[in-house]
This record gives sequence, C-alpha cells and structure tokens, in this order.
Amino acid sequence: MLFPKVGRKQFKLRVAWWTVVAIMLLGILLHLFPFVFMISTSLKSGSETMRFPPTLLPQEIDTSAWELFFNVVTVNSADQRIRDLLREPFWLYFRNSLIQVFGIIAISLPVTAFAAYANSKLQKGWRQRVAFLFFIGTLMVPGVVTLIPAFLLTRNFPFALPSPPLIPGTTTPFPILRIWDTHWAVIIPAAFNAFNYLLFKGYFDTIPNSIIQAARVDGGSEFNIFRRIILPMSVPVFAVAAWLQFEASWNALLWPMLTTQSADTVPTSVAINGLIQRMLVAGTMSGPESASSSQSLQQLLNAGLTWNGMMVLGILQTIPVFFMFIVCREYLMRGIRIRGLK
Repeated sequence: MLFPKVGRKQFKLRVAWWTVVAIMLLGILLHLFPFVFMISTSLKSGSETMRFPPTLLPQEIDTSAWELFFNVVTVNSADQRIRDLLREPFWLYFRNSLIQVFGIIAISLPVTAFAAYANSKLQKGWRQRVAFLFFIGTLMVPGVVTLIPAFLLTRNFPFALPSPPLIPGTTTPFPILRIWDTHWAVIIPAAFNAFNYLLFKGYFDTIPNSIIQAARVDGGSEFNIFRRIILPMSVPVFAVAAWLQFEASWNALLWPMLTTQSADTVPTSVAINGLIQRMLVAGTMSGPESASSSQSLQQLLNAGLTWNGMMVLGILQTIPVFFMFIVCREYLMRGIRIRGLK
C-alpha cells in the first residue's frame, strides 16, 4: 500500500490520500473519455457529427452507421456512391485479419520460443554469443531498410529482385514462389519476433539447468523436455508474447498495405485506411458545409459514411484487442508478478 494503515486518520495523511485518489480518478476519466466519445459519436446522425461545437451525447439515437457496417451484402445498396465507398461487406476484412493474426501467432510463437530455448539451454561458449547477437541484431535494423527487399521476396521468392534471374546458359528464369497478395505474405515475414525472443530467453535463463538435466537422464528428448517441462512453466511469458504479437499484427498497416490488394486478403487496418481516403475525397468528412452541399452527399451522411461510421470502425477494430487482453489477463498479471519478484 502507498500509505500505511497506522496513522491513516491523521489530517495530513488523509489529505495526501484523497489527493492521490483524485489524481487517479482524473487519470481514469481522461483515459475513458475517448472511448465514451467514440461510442457517443457512433450513435449520432451524420448531420449531428458535423456540428460545431460538437455535442458530447447524441441528441437523438441513430444506428444507421452500425446498420451499414453490419449489412452482410453492401453491394445491394440502392445508392451507387455507397457501393463505391463501401465496396465489400466489412466482415470479410475482419475474417482476413483473424486469419493473418492467428497464423502469425501459430508460427511465430513456436519458432521464437524454440530459438530462445536453443540459445539459452543448448548452445554454449562463443556459438551462444554469436547466435544471441545475430537474433537481437534484427532489432537494430530499421524496418524501412528491409521493406523493399522483403517486398521483392514476396514477389519473387527466394530472390529479392524485381524479376527472377535466368538459369546460367539458358533463357529460362529460375522457378519462383509468389506469395504476394496472399495471407502468407503477411504471415511468413512475421515468423520470428526479436523482441519476443528477448522475453523468452530472459525467462528460460531463469529455469534451473538441473531440471533439464534430470529429464535428460530419464531419457527425455529435447522436444519432449520442452513440451512437458518448459512449456507448462512458461505459460505467463507465452501469454505476454502472444498479446504483444496479436496487438502489433492486428494494428499493422504499412506492410499489409504493400502486400495485399484483393478483398480476400486485405485486413481491417488497410480497409479502414482506404475507406477514410475515399470518404475524404467524397467530402463526407470535410466539415459542417458537407451536410447541406448536395442531396447525394446528404444521403451518404444519413447512411453513416462520415464521422459516426469512423467511430463504429474504431470500436470494431478495438474489440478483438480487448477480448485478447481479457483472455490473456490472468497470465499477463502472473507474468508481471513473476518478473517483479525477480
């Protein structure tokens, strides 16, 4: 506790107590205000969202924005401009994001954990130091430096070239694997995470070697030792790594924007960015004058393709991250307690 129970009834201590409580409540309110404003704006009409000064609570509940984004078949809309702005049902982009994010987690966590375990418990001497520097060295390289080579690899794997080279002495190019505009273009480059590698290795270093030696004496293979002993002991750090990987992958924008184009591969982050750009061009987010500029524009506002629609998308984009936190919450707190005790 910040304040001891002994003497808590003293005037100065009570003043300090309530001052800390007031500051914490103020911080909570400041953190909650954006979410309250998002929910409130999502329930406003398009015209009300354009008013200045803005209203905190909706004067009249309007669910048109929610209905628009939960409409399964947006192509059946009677308004051509609505069909142009919202080209596909939004659940399709959520499906793409879930496939990519859980594909990344399913591959990245085992690969990163195995690399950290091997470096922590299997390698010794200079090989261990070299491997450690190699793995964490990827943290030192800015992402923009590897952006173009990685993009070319998705186009002409395994060659980071604009076009595959020719087989020497022939006019036939080498065979390539093109994963661009597929889910694999997002999943495979994230198969190893250097930051999670540091988390895993730091945790594995604290596990006594005597436990592993005893399992080896009993005839256990390294894989069985990891599966039966290391993995159950490392659930908190796996939860932390899964949470960090999920949040980063779900909100990623630049790389998925470069490598996904079709509706069957574009995730929600890219779809929302594209919709915002189209709405800016259409003028539905320009200002109060948009509400009365034309009848067709008024139809877009009434349909929810303005700031209320953006708030709906913001809420929908946040919900999976929130649920992932709820799933990992107990293990996250356990991991924090374990690291704090050490």
